[in-house]
Amino acid sequence: MAKKVSWHDQVLPAINSLKSEIRTLQIKPGPPDSPLRCKFHVTPLDDLDFPYEALSYAWGNDSSNTYEDIFFGDNNVGVTPSLADALRRLRLPDQPRHVWADALCINQTDNLEKSLQVSMMGRIYNKCKQGAIWLGSLGDISQTDAQAALDTLSWIAGDQDPPPWLDDEQKRIAAASALKTFLTVSWWSRIWTVQEAILPPTATIYWGPWEIPWAVLDKASESFFNDTAPAIHHEFWDNGCLLDLQASLRGLSASREEELFQLLWRWRFRSATDPRDKVYGVLGFRQDVSLPSVKMCNYEVDVRTLYHTVTIDLIGMSTDLQPLIGRGGEGTDIPGLASWAVDWSGVKDEARRSKCNFWDHHHWWHWGGFEADRGMFGVGEGLRVEDNNTALRICGLKLSRVALVEEVAAGEDIAGEGSVASIFRSYGNRWGKLLSRYHEKFPDKLSDGGLTAFLGLITGSLSPDGSDDEDNPNEWVNKMVRSQAIFITEDGHIGLGPQNVKPGQELWIIGGCRVPVILNALPKASDEEPDPSLTFHSECFVYGVMKGEAVEGREDEVIEILLR
Repeated sequence: MAKKVSWHDQVLPAINSLKSEIRTLQIKPGPPDSPLRCKFHVTPLDDLDFPYEALSYAWGNDSSNTYEDIFFGDNNVGVTPSLADALRRLRLPDQPRHVWADALCINQTDNLEKSLQVSMMGRIYNKCKQGAIWLGSLGDISQTDAQAALDTLSWIAGDQDPPPWLDDEQKRIAAASALKTFLTVSWWSRIWTVQEAILPPTATIYWGPWEIPWAVLDKASESFFNDTAPAIHHEFWDNGCLLDLQASLRGLSASREEELFQLLWRWRFRSATDPRDKVYGVLGFRQDVSLPSVKMCNYEVDVRTLYHTVTIDLIGMSTDLQPLIGRGGEGTDIPGLASWAVDWSGVKDEARRSKCNFWDHHHWWHWGGFEADRGMFGVGEGLRVEDNNTALRICGLKLSRVALVEEVAAGEDIAGEGSVASIFRSYGNRWGKLLSRYHEKFPDKLSDGGLTAFLGLITGSLSPDGSDDEDNPNEWVNKMVRSQAIFITEDGHIGLGPQNVKPGQELWIIGGCRVPVILNALPKASDEEPDPSLTFHSECFVYGVMKGEAVEGREDEVIEILLR
């Protein structure tokens, strides 16, 4: 193994990114165990000198300081073992092979070149002859079991007859285990591999000595949705590998049509060495959508500024505050990030992650018929951003403060399906205690309709006039009630919010947001500060205010606030 050396000035030929030039890597032919010898070529992306394959692989851990030599003439370059293994797997014995590999073909030490070339990656993968996806070596998986796993995929896809070993239980167990490994290696968790799988006109997956066309995985996944999948033995269901297949492939397929806001959320928890790539890794593969203020990758911009800019752009594109929803009171690990800005890198500690499901909240935002801010000035007329893009000036109406919150035990299991009746059996005692505590604390404030409001909140019927009675209350229970906590405000409103809602937080209606929100009041810096400053905690669902009832007749109480 070689010590890592600085090689960029010695080996890399100059390119003109403004003319869409790229470097491709020619892997010279050789026997399997011989040293890797390569050569760079410069070619215009819009007028290729020769076809190339675009390599997709997980970079691996660069902190080990272990490198393997690749030779460029008399110069040797140290690369990570994962890249060396990928190039060695692609090397042909008798003819050169042209590939594009980001770690080598982009000068990773030059931020300007990196920004320009990374901005072109969508086109680079789109224009390649084929995507070459390297999942890595087999590790502890035997070649026989690995081949059985791939044969299983081909069988499910309808490309081959049932493998004869399916009659042997032990072989099914081994094949299912191998398939689980195949579908959960680190390649599947990286942000950049999303576009690297979607954009090439065709792709082949390489796993150890074996390979399989990407189209086979696509067909296998689709077979579960078009009822062509064969009856599959339980071993392949028990370890979740078939669910992994469906989730990964369906998610990638959906990404071809989704809005940018949805794309950023779908892949938010994919891994990235640089948190800015949580944005840049998604922008590249949808040429039909873009952010007004983020036209290209820019690694000179710090992550806080980038996330502020992206959220502001998304608000402007949606003409409302939809980009703020779905986080469920989740905090951030990024110093100085505004409360309203989405932390696209996500909280690292899973224990601190929200229990709310973004997609469920996204669904009810669009299909719940909510218009809590009816009659208020929204953000569609022009978002007002102040203090160097750190504060949003919006209209707001304060309703009350949170008085009591349902006690949810830390780490309580909220998984599983259930009906309205079953959740009452499970949580009824806890809810009863909450109502009793409120009645003791505020004996005159819980209205006569308190029980009606409580039942409406649980079943998803949030309007007193019944105009939004939930067609499927069991769906509301399972997707919204289970993952959240009930709270009661000082004036008797009953609401549903994240489990980390706290007494003393404030309930507001804000212009541009279809649902009420929980905010935190900030102390005024001085008496001269005219408008209150608050931070965003989460959206919430409150009985009796979801149709604009709280705003009606109180328009003169609406004030301007700064959301920081």
